[in-house]
Amino acid sequence: MFISAVGPGITRCMTQAVVNLLGLEGVSAQQLYDESEPLLTARWGEVRMLPGAGRLLAHLRAAGVPMAVATSTPRASFAAKISGPAGALLQDAFQAVVCGDEVESGKPAPDVFLAAARALGVAPGDCLVVEDAPTGVQAAAAAGMRVVAVPSLPKSEYPTPDPDATSGCCQVLPSLLDFRPEAHGLPPFTDAVAGAIPLDPVWRIAGTVVRGFGRGSKELGIPTANLDRACLHGQLAQAVTGIYGGWAAFGPSPAVYPMVMSVGFNPFYGNEEKTCEPWLLHEFEDDFYGEELRLVVCLYIRPEADFTSLEALVARIHQDAAVTREALQHPALAAHRGDPSLQPGSHRAPCTAPDATARTEAATARTDDAATRADDATNGNL
Repeated sequence: MFISAVGPGITRCMTQAVVNLLGLEGVSAQQLYDESEPLLTARWGEVRMLPGAGRLLAHLRAAGVPMAVATSTPRASFAAKISGPAGALLQDAFQAVVCGDEVESGKPAPDVFLAAARALGVAPGDCLVVEDAPTGVQAAAAAGMRVVAVPSLPKSEYPTPDPDATSGCCQVLPSLLDFRPEAHGLPPFTDAVAGAIPLDPVWRIAGTVVRGFGRGSKELGIPTANLDRACLHGQLAQAVTGIYGGWAAFGPSPAVYPMVMSVGFNPFYGNEEKTCEPWLLHEFEDDFYGEELRLVVCLYIRPEADFTSLEALVARIHQDAAVTREALQHPALAAHRGDPSLQPGSHRAPCTAPDATARTEAATARTDDAATRADDATNGNL
């Protein structure tokens, strides 16, 4: 098996998709590529891995699963790409690296994947590829390999997955946090707590509580808080949408409470903007609009889900709360209750989400909300 975890950055195919998505009149894909590529090249050292990638690589490496990188990146640029925070893990995890300028034809041709399989001494049919780009999915399929797609573009750009396929796209995931190795004949993860995934690093977020949609208490009987979107913009724009758990505190009080929260668009209600809606698992006599809300997010519970009824939504929210309460009793997760950033006057930046993905690159930053919205248009959440 091998994983294509280091992509080519802004490929011409992806650049054309950005032009189409934004409706950029008078701007060709080549022009955008020529202008953005130098900006990206200068910032490769800042790039972080996709959420869940570090966990997956460390797990497979510990299990002795052979892995390689098959990338369109030229060899000269590859070292810069792995010079950032994830460099040590990336350098140690892979037994082989094949770059785009070392094969005759780049993606969507299969050459780079076939060369990687040869370097590992593994038959193409025994390989599983993880890809974020449509051209990479096509290339791996052409090589006769099974592919798990983690889209960096709207899902309409990717083929419909066939779980029973012997080659081609077999699964499309919202993120690598949802990857289940055992579904592909690989050793299962062993770090889940009450079915939830501990986050490393944790997110530390703070923002002002504002009035939201009013539906949490009125329709659901669940009083969620809403953080000021101005605080979240740019910090959680690339956070994986889904349901999370952790610890919360607000205002001048040092008291800390368990919380479960959604990050996403909540199409069940037709949200137009990405929101962060924590539910503090405690009964309060008064609301706390205008107060600073401080969060330490240390659990990923599940991806967004579509619900056919309000009753089903409410039942799932309470199930998420039960998972959170149980998981936070684990000593390693309970320890986050004492995180200094939860205390008033901790003098942090308003919001920090350390697991921001490689897709926060400058040339694509303006497409974040539009692309994420397109990806999540068919899903619902908390």
